[in-house]
Amino acid sequence: MDKNPATFENLEIINNSLNSGSSNLLFYENAFSKINLIQEIIPAQKLPILYIDLDFLFSGFMHSKLLTFENLSLFNTLESNLNQILPEILNKISLEPHLVIVDSVNGLYNTLSNNEDSGRVVNAILMLISQHIKSSNSILIILALATKKDEKWILPNGRQILENENVKKISLSDRSKISIQK
Repeated sequence: MDKNPATFENLEIINNSLNSGSSNLLFYENAFSKINLIQEIIPAQKLPILYIDLDFLFSGFMHSKLLTFENLSLFNTLESNLNQILPEILNKISLEPHLVIVDSVNGLYNTLSNNEDSGRVVNAILMLISQHIKSSNSILIILALATKKDEKWILPNGRQILENENVKKISLSDRSKISIQK
């Protein structure tokens, strides 16, 4: 873990955004700040949590027992493939509301890098999850390592993140500053 963990003075911005049926994009610049923020968000939740870890950082902390959470189910593509994980996630959220965390868009692109249509597949997966979230009164947080360039969010691989007016955009910058993006 980070030896100098971030203090999130405006954490209420995220807590106020996490409403039933909501989808949220959380952009970050520092992976350890992202983990520290997730550490703050998870204990405050009353919903069971489904964590889809596609960049494996969170899984490493969980497997080494540096992080432990009782109400969290962890999924990653080291133990299963995406075709196994996705139906299980959709089934669980159809039975009861959950907080679903997709970590991260970058990892999802990497998982699908052999697919020439990976951009469409990533968008389809996220829209499918988002639609199930809405109908089940669950909450979705999609994490993305991205920077803002010319008023657009860009991933390190150069891909632009498609934005939707129904998805709240939250950014974590300067290791601890949280803000809502327009």
